[in-house]
Amino acid sequence: MQNFTILLTPTTSVDEIKAAFSQLFPFLKWEFFTVPHVAKQGNTKKEMIVNNPKVSELITIQNEQAVSFTNQTTVQALEKQMEDTLGLHVQVFRRSGNIWLETTVTDEWTLEFQNEQGRELSEQFDRKK
Repeated sequence: MQNFTILLTPTTSVDEIKAAFSQLFPFLKWEFFTVPHVAKQGNTKKEMIVNNPKVSELITIQNEQAVSFTNQTTVQALEKQMEDTLGLHVQVFRRSGNIWLETTVTDEWTLEFQNEQGRELSEQFDRKK
């Protein structure tokens, strides 16, 4: 099992957080939203944070905060952790060929399995081109 930590500071930008996560799991990405999502349902596009605010513009944060998880953490558990400990509304998306799918139906899958499925689907898509 691999352990990961992403550090957030008041001046960390949303894009920096997304990049740190995608570096760990290249076929997954985080999207940030203004409101939490209901289990098994996604947020709407208009609820997505599309600019690149600093963490301090989204939540009250004084010091460095660590988000720790493993490759065996489920998407659901990680999204809940971000919500409960930091108040950030995050959803994991998985690459499927040239599109990104919300993982709402497969939230109980681990990050490792989600990433592997994204890799396989994307490689199949790339071979068909």
